[in-house]
Amino acid sequence: MTQTPDTRPTRTPRSQRPTEPLPASFKPLWRLMLALAALVAFVAVSAFIVDRMIYG
Repeated sequence: MTQTPDTRPTRTPRSQRPTEPLPASFKPLWRLMLALAALVAFVAVSAFIVDRMIYG
């Protein structure tokens, strides 16, 4: 049986761990939020129209 060297990563303190960089732009987030707001507005208007059609 052959022995392999220990390949476990060494533990580093939390403050020295590499972190993912912040995004350069929040434009995709704002597009998602705008799309969700448009969807909510569409559902609200549709519900209002259906409500008016049923209850006059």
